Amino acid sequence: MYITKIIYKNYRNIEYAEIKPDREVNVFQGFNAQGKTNLLEGIYYFACGKSFRGACDRELVRIGQDEGSVTICFSDEERERTHEVRLFSGERKLCFKEGIKISRMSDFIGVFRAVLFSPEHLSIIKDGPGERRNFCDIAISQIYPAYMAALSTYKKLLTQRNALLKEPETVGFYDLIHVISLQMAKEAAFISAHRDRYIKRLHGHVEHLIYNMTGGMEKVKLSYETLLGEDEYVRLLTGNIEKEIMAKTTLYGIQKDDISVTLNGLDSRVYASQGQQRSIALAMKVAEGEISNEICGEYPVFLFDDIMSELDKNRKAFILTGLYDKQVIITGCDDIRTGKIFNVSNGSVLL
Repeated sequence: MYITKIIYKNYRNIEYAEIKPDREVNVFQGFNAQGKTNLLEGIYYFACGKSFRGACDRELVRIGQDEGSVTICFSDEERERTHEVRLFSGERKLCFKEGIKISRMSDFIGVFRAVLFSPEHLSIIKDGPGERRNFCDIAISQIYPAYMAALSTYKKLLTQRNALLKEPETVGFYDLIHVISLQMAKEAAFISAHRDRYIKRLHGHVEHLIYNMTGGMEKVKLSYETLLGEDEYVRLLTGNIEKEIMAKTTLYGIQKDDISVTLNGLDSRVYASQGQQRSIALAMKVAEGEISNEICGEYPVFLFDDIMSELDKNRKAFILTGLYDKQVIITGCDDIRTGKIFNVSNGSVLL
């Protein structure tokens, strides 16, 4: 899979830009706050359906404008495709596949696939369980659209259940929360099983990558800590309601799960150095691309946002050689003289 053209209109600080990247390495260069990350953000939007920087859709529209858009043309093993997202300052976004409006994000996600790695992705290793769950959920959603649909359903049910637990005096409370709990248990079992399978597969790739990266000196293990079946979720969600009424929130479910990451048998959050944490996070993102290729039959586009300056020469070489023959887009790398160079200044892009 590779991008042939990207068009930005009134997106962030970009009034208009049309970019035609090469099929291998592309570098967006420029000073800070010129728009390099905005360019990657616009690309990755088509992979995950939202800003990876946590911005809401209206914040993506250029200041002073009512509407903005990003259009991406890309080729996969079947044909060339065109997707578009239109963003508005006061309305909901509109998403289009081949000119046809899409109403559900689960129908939009998964056609264009990309792997993103930025300095913030160190949080996958060093921060709390939510970061690791988020990594896992985004990766799986791109290759299994049904997973994203199940996750969306689960989150809606969880919101309803938490609201209900705050008002236990509601008429029919116990009947309603029982029905919601049964629905949640079904979705939770589906999500849990997919997470477990994905992490097992990811572990094999990460272990191999870290072995090669460190010359066999370090061993990493990844495991999904909580794998439960539907019956077990039913028992937890229906058998602890009084306790949850006291807590005013749902105490059990896949929103509590974590992925264990150990380095040489020790918790990587506590005992790994920042350089080691960076290596593991990098290996997880490269492994994400490998799994995408195995399942979907072709590699995704790799996006690296301002990370080369934080890597030593061995890790830089690992990225540039390990991602040979794949489309890679890198920002902030003025020390790289390979690939197609784009100069970014105040929202404008020049070759």
